[in-house]
Amino acid sequence: MAEAVRLVIWDLDETFWQGTLSEGGHRYNQSAHDIVIALARRGIMSSICSKNDFTPVRAILEETGIWEYFIFPSIDWEPKGPRIQALIEAVQLRPESVLFIDDNSMNLNEALHFVPGLQTADENFIPTMLDSPLFRGKDDTGLSRLQQYKLMERRHADETVATAQAGGSNVDFLRGSNIRVRIERDVVRHIDRAVELINRTNQLNFTKSRLPEDPAEARAALMQLLQSHVVQAGLVEVFDNYGNYGFCGFYLTKTGADRSTLLHYCFSCRILNMGVEVWLYQALGRPALRTRGTPPSDPITAPPVDWITAITEEKDGAAVAVTPQGPLSTVSARGGCVLMPLIHYFTMTASSVVGEYNTMREGISVRLDHSLCFRHAVEGLSAEAMASIEPLGFQAKDFESRFFEHDGPEPLWVFSNWADLGLPIYQHRRTKIRIPYRPAPAHRHKSEAVARAQAYLEKNFIFDDYLGEWEMKENLRMVFSRVPSHGKMFVPLALDSFLENGIRKDIRPRILQNRWTTEVAREFPTVHVLEMADFVQNDDEVKDKRSVGHFDRMVYFRLYQEIARLAGLGVAAQQAA
Repeated sequence: MAEAVRLVIWDLDETFWQGTLSEGGHRYNQSAHDIVIALARRGIMSSICSKNDFTPVRAILEETGIWEYFIFPSIDWEPKGPRIQALIEAVQLRPESVLFIDDNSMNLNEALHFVPGLQTADENFIPTMLDSPLFRGKDDTGLSRLQQYKLMERRHADETVATAQAGGSNVDFLRGSNIRVRIERDVVRHIDRAVELINRTNQLNFTKSRLPEDPAEARAALMQLLQSHVVQAGLVEVFDNYGNYGFCGFYLTKTGADRSTLLHYCFSCRILNMGVEVWLYQALGRPALRTRGTPPSDPITAPPVDWITAITEEKDGAAVAVTPQGPLSTVSARGGCVLMPLIHYFTMTASSVVGEYNTMREGISVRLDHSLCFRHAVEGLSAEAMASIEPLGFQAKDFESRFFEHDGPEPLWVFSNWADLGLPIYQHRRTKIRIPYRPAPAHRHKSEAVARAQAYLEKNFIFDDYLGEWEMKENLRMVFSRVPSHGKMFVPLALDSFLENGIRKDIRPRILQNRWTTEVAREFPTVHVLEMADFVQNDDEVKDKRSVGHFDRMVYFRLYQEIARLAGLGVAAQQAA
């Protein structure tokens, strides 16, 4: 079955109108005129490939009011095959989604020779065009797609001239274009556009991972993905000196303790050759990307892109930059699940990001969000002590922290100690090393590693209660005192109450933990505590009622926004806007 048409290339003589203009006359075809407008309102573009003189053709089409509905018109006396090939390359569409209409079969065959896969038809197809399912399109009565292609047209013309003058390089043109990118985090509000980008983009769809073709099923599938607390996503809006290209990109990453992975990474062809897909990949911290097919660019191996600016909004024609005062020198994070998605947002503003997070090894949970574990990492463990806890699933790297290694003009640290009162502490009988650890519940399926660790724990450790107020506060003072006066540390407090079946439930240990954390933080002007409850707008945004530690991705984004505000990011630009 032929592909849905996104562009119609019109011949003029004996096709768009009756007669041959160069031979003394033509009879204008109002029906074809109306079809071009109807197509534009469906988001289907029209272009021209005609053997004629450019000036009289433009005069006729301007007089009838249809000229602005055509994009990238090609009107001269050169052979049509190479011109159609160049036209399709300019609009960055696949030949299979383009229809060329001409009354001359030789022209149609020539076009197919230069552009295999192109759809073709003669003038007899025109009256039935709008009834064909291939021309159903998508409602665009505001002609937004037409305007975006007109931007491409003007930009392409200027870039062609500038590149020729620069001896074949377009980098100077790109630097002068003032390209800005805004990431829209509220994907749900624009879910249909995200689905369209995933399912309809081809050249710059790097993963080629598709959703169901049925629109309702596609929306449901993407919504389900977006519900996961380990998923972060954004729509990519692009601006430059020529205007707004709209949402022309989408990414979705699965956050991991070691490295994030791109599950979706796709862009509209309208921003091809601008470097957006390379810049964003680098800004996201180079997550794992398994490319399918042979896209026209390779973000993984491409050199750095320095001609694009990240913005938070485009206000009254002026961009509000993400980091108007320059990028942060470093952002360091250590803790639990709340920090992995949070730090995702800092990758676009920080020159360096260090993350140390909880992990799971063969069913054994290794919790770095306990202040005793951090104390061991800072003060160090003897080889004998390390050997005595390795059978529990710990590794030496769990106690080798780079948290305070990074510094600079405006360093920022984020720390969470949510496990402090949630994990029991065990002490090794011989080495006396104390370690927070939670044995697997007896009713759950155990892996061999869990069973071995359980047996080792029972034989070599004794239960040593939970962390007490004095010890927890001393651990926190050890952490907080290392923040230099020119830096800032942010400590998100654990959610200590939630609604279940309409009933408010308090988590007593977390209430104490948050109180003690806040009391110690008050001793240090560089430390700021943040209430997680301030960033949860409704109960549905709490994704795990058992641990109350996983949230909707917008909760993490709101937390990031508040940290950015308190750290001074965006203040200068917002005041100037």
